[in-house]
Amino acid sequence: MSLTKIHFICEILMAKLSRQTKEIIKTVLFFLVVALLVFVYIIYPLNRTKAIMARPGVDDYNNDSLVTNDPAPFVEAGLPADTFRFEPDVLANLACLLVPAPPDSLLEPKGTVFLVPGETQTRDSLITLTAALHNEGYAVYTYDSRASGKSTGKYRGDGTHEASDIEQLISHFEIHGQIVHPLYIVGFNLGADAAMLAALEEQRIDGVVAVGPYLTTPYMQDVFKERYQTYWFPFYRTIMWWWYEIRSGYATIYRRVEDLQPVPCRTLVMLTNQQIDGEAALRLKEISGADNLTVNPIPAGDSLIYESILSFVRPATTE
Repeated sequence: MSLTKIHFICEILMAKLSRQTKEIIKTVLFFLVVALLVFVYIIYPLNRTKAIMARPGVDDYNNDSLVTNDPAPFVEAGLPADTFRFEPDVLANLACLLVPAPPDSLLEPKGTVFLVPGETQTRDSLITLTAALHNEGYAVYTYDSRASGKSTGKYRGDGTHEASDIEQLISHFEIHGQIVHPLYIVGFNLGADAAMLAALEEQRIDGVVAVGPYLTTPYMQDVFKERYQTYWFPFYRTIMWWWYEIRSGYATIYRRVEDLQPVPCRTLVMLTNQQIDGEAALRLKEISGADNLTVNPIPAGDSLIYESILSFVRPATTE
């Protein structure tokens, strides 16, 4: 049957329907469209922003309770770990841990390293790297980032708030004379973005290692979309970011390629194969120059990543 005949039959059937029936159909269709829009632009993104940007088990989480800041995993690894808490703002209380430099390096300390885990990690995932840096003679500070592990907070940031946490920790330790320079910040994924952003504001940072930073908000959103198997819908990035800001209470900056700034200190950035020749990486190299910035692919395996980090901090011992 041709399309013309089908159209003709439909017109006859519609002509036979009463005006009331037509109005009912229009009303039903209107509410179906409204329901679809409410689901796509309110219910679904609200659900997904919680799944993507909130801490695990956020529905059962009590933001006023502090989990015991237990150093046991580090102590069991043979490290002289000490714990403390730090409150950078009213939304988070960070569970921090210090592994001081070995006793034989106290006369000539080699420096201090801050380790900032990624958004899917806790500080316990960095025990091996902490031990390697400790054995090299460095004092190591690490902590569970906001909304992860033993730290409080329901929602993590996009790197901006995590950068502020780093800056405040540095200020606190510098005031108390607890940082020996050179000071390196080593971050992973969202923690890598935090390390790079903190260096833009904090001149006391001597070097940064950023392993797998997202660099821009759109790329971060794309990674999270695939990681958490989120469906695409029109204006996906804008709507998801808008609901995230409302739900988390964070005022965040939507970082684009044109917002990238030159790295202010010696920096090693390790990127995925997908990123290495991307617009953001090329822009960062263009505006930073080769004197401060080194951009390499992420090595395959933690041991090679850790060796790259150690190689980066080692020159400070011979300069």
